[in-house]
Amino acid sequence: MKSLNELYNKSCKPKCGNYKQISSHITLIDNFFEDFETARDFFINREKWKCIPYQGNEISGYESLFPKWIGKSLIEKYMLDNKISDDMNSYNIICNFLYDEHLTWGTVSHSNYFPHIDGVEKDEILRQICLINLNKVPVATDFYTYKNKKYCTSEMVDEWLEYNKKLNTKLKEHYNKGNITRDEVKLFLDTQNLNTKLIKELKYKPNQAIVYSANLFHSANVTQEFTEENPRCLLRIMFDKKTIKPKNINYE
Repeated sequence: MKSLNELYNKSCKPKCGNYKQISSHITLIDNFFEDFETARDFFINREKWKCIPYQGNEISGYESLFPKWIGKSLIEKYMLDNKISDDMNSYNIICNFLYDEHLTWGTVSHSNYFPHIDGVEKDEILRQICLINLNKVPVATDFYTYKNKKYCTSEMVDEWLEYNKKLNTKLKEHYNKGNITRDEVKLFLDTQNLNTKLIKELKYKPNQAIVYSANLFHSANVTQEFTEENPRCLLRIMFDKKTIKPKNINYE
């Protein structure tokens, strides 16, 4: 049986040429792949699943799934260079093909005009997200504050979820219909006195990547240029970072 392993090993060697610390929770990686074109062809030409509404997740686009070990092999150089300790069993890797679509099924967080989080720190573990730009044009991810906080803690996560729930209820009551367009969500949000504020639109070029903590308030920046025929293609690697803090040693 012919496998993809040989083609992957030949096409997708990571380079990770340079690291730029955007903030204490965000890193920009230059020249992620040694050969961007062959790596891009490998990932974008795999079979795809169409995203469907499921358990509150509504995404317009397609995705390709890959074995966990591929995520580990791609990010390993970054981990070693930056002396990061990870959970070997936590890796998840997906190639996302997102595009601007009118229907959002009535939620603010999936309109791309409102932030979300992908986890909080728990038991000295914090999920990290690496997004590699496979497009031939720059893309962006937006970062926000909530009540002047850049990231969500375990102490405030229930409050954040309740805030989202109330805002979604107000949205549905405002329009009193099922499917709500992204433009309608934006119009609604513009009339609200929100506790969130956009603070950074982080752009990254083809073959650049960003790594950020999952508890940051963020959203994908999916503009009208990205269509079903020309989607926003990003390789997303998720893994758990160990955040064990050094213990104070008493030498007396």
